[in-house]
Amino acid sequence: MKSWGEWEISFLPNVTGDHRLEVKVNSQQVRLSPFEVDVKGNPVLTIGQEGSGVGELDGPLGVAVDKDGNIAVVERGNKRVQIFDKDTGQPLRSFPVEGQNPFGIDVDSNGRYLVTSWGENFGIRRYSKEGELLNTLNTDCFQPPHGLAVLQDGRMVVADPNKESCLLLQPDGSLIREIGKGQLQLPVFVSVDESRDVMFVTDGSAHKVFAFDLGGNFKFDFGKQGDNDGEFEGPEGVTVDPAGNIIVGNAGDGRVQVFGSNGRFLRKLGTVRGGYAGGLAVTPDGYVAVACWNGHCIELYRYM
Repeated sequence: MKSWGEWEISFLPNVTGDHRLEVKVNSQQVRLSPFEVDVKGNPVLTIGQEGSGVGELDGPLGVAVDKDGNIAVVERGNKRVQIFDKDTGQPLRSFPVEGQNPFGIDVDSNGRYLVTSWGENFGIRRYSKEGELLNTLNTDCFQPPHGLAVLQDGRMVVADPNKESCLLLQPDGSLIREIGKGQLQLPVFVSVDESRDVMFVTDGSAHKVFAFDLGGNFKFDFGKQGDNDGEFEGPEGVTVDPAGNIIVGNAGDGRVQVFGSNGRFLRKLGTVRGGYAGGLAVTPDGYVAVACWNGHCIELYRYM
């Protein structure tokens, strides 16, 4: 039998999961080709390590993408927001935030940062692009705000675990309507797809993701507790991509999964360092940034 020696090939898939790989030499299939390849998700970039210095992180939870496409992270331990370059992961700037337990973050259409905190001095705080505190929203309509999403017109949707609902608020913090009362148990993070008039909220107790329209009408839910594909262990971070797909991170086991706009499981992106996936955000160039609470870092996964 003729020996063809050893060959080395490289294969860089865009998504995780099962792949079928054909290998040919001079138009001839090599022995055993096609190959079945199970691709595990690995981050293409890891930002930060535990600490309080520049570029270090302590308990990152909320994450958002600013108007320049860079990554803004809320750190509970260091009580600050740090902004990192989307391409290199290098720290660009930071600013301190108020409140006992800073949690969620989003960026409005003017590029200002809105940060939630719970516990003592809870509220929603609006900061300028430079990190100057502009105002604090602290009204009787919400109690311990957690995740939030800012709409293009400045309205906000905030997850309120104590009220077991989400709140649609005016830009000044006044209540428009309560959403999900009687259905949600422990809402944590929220994401809004304005083009489709639908919002998604993770429920850490029900181990589900719920979908409502902004009028407060229930649309559908998906998921159940478990460690199989499409199941959740304490879902937290949630975001929506331009195609309407829903990306969800688990606090319980760190898995990050992608679902279609109807909640059908599509694929698993990976499992984050430390096994606790917090806030999520999709970058303009097609990566998912995940806050790794226990890993004290941000991981970027190839996505689109």
